[in-house]
Amino acid sequence: MITVGLSLLAVVAMTGLAVDLGRIYIAKNETQSYVDAAALSAVLELDGTLAGIDRARGVVLNSTNRWNLGNTPFANPQVEFAPLQEGPWETNPAIAAGYRFVRVGAGVQVPVNFMSAITEQLTTPVNAMAVAGQALREGMREGMFPFSPLAHDPVTKPHFGLTPNQRHTLRWAANPNLGKNTCPGDDVPSVIALAEAGGGSERGYIEDTSAAIIRDAIIYDFQTVFRQIGDAVNMTGGAKQTQLSAIEERVGQDTDPNSLTYTDYHAAGLGNGRRLVAALINTGNPDYTVVQVGAFFLLPVSQYNKGGNQPFCAEYVGPYMLGSKYIAAGGPGYYVARLVQ
Repeated sequence: MITVGLSLLAVVAMTGLAVDLGRIYIAKNETQSYVDAAALSAVLELDGTLAGIDRARGVVLNSTNRWNLGNTPFANPQVEFAPLQEGPWETNPAIAAGYRFVRVGAGVQVPVNFMSAITEQLTTPVNAMAVAGQALREGMREGMFPFSPLAHDPVTKPHFGLTPNQRHTLRWAANPNLGKNTCPGDDVPSVIALAEAGGGSERGYIEDTSAAIIRDAIIYDFQTVFRQIGDAVNMTGGAKQTQLSAIEERVGQDTDPNSLTYTDYHAAGLGNGRRLVAALINTGNPDYTVVQVGAFFLLPVSQYNKGGNQPFCAEYVGPYMLGSKYIAAGGPGYYVARLVQ
């Protein structure tokens, strides 16, 4: 009986310890899941402005994720920002340009019942931390808009001659003429000559020309060819009316289809990002070499319904951030959100 009693005591103690360790393990998973999701959500808000820093911080602080089986909010999470993965980390950076990493930390106090008999502590701390960043990519498997604007200067980085916040050409008119049917950013003789050098059929479209592919590429970000910096693109004519109606539908997918410029769109804060598209910038005839990826802001529908012999213009706004309604915080290029720690 003494042996049985001692054994039962040991069994109860081990069971209690297992219960406490189980609670700690669950709390650890909940806390890690929270900081992982918060960091990834926050990094999508960074756009190189202090407003983006504030938005990122707000995403973390306003997260509805909870612990204790979804019953208890996380109190006082730590949010820090850095231009590089290794830091230096700042809570309130004085400038935001180039800050494309977010570090989120959180801690909870997990109640323990049986371990307290050993440690004399009623709770034990559980902490977690995650770092997410905007990772620059030179290869793109998805999300490329099926038009490729022309670089004005094939060697001058980072914009290769394109002007931020200026309208550049997605698709050229059949017979572009200076001051008549060109986009403002490309209305110069040298660029018009470059557009005409490959012949009238090369209008700027770079995907398969079947009607179904055109619609899927424009409306649903469908991409048939892996693209990367240094590749050559195949400029084709495409089906004009299918392109036009698909672009109009793409603009209509945005919750702000009416803002005339990206500055207005950004200030209104109503959009969901569908009017921001990633487009390959190429050197034109004869090589058509991809030198950069840029974010372009699609114009309201009224700017596109002028017929097939008019160009399709879009505002060049800088670096593209996949899945965000803002541009990226780094230099020009194509960025994706990634957990890096």
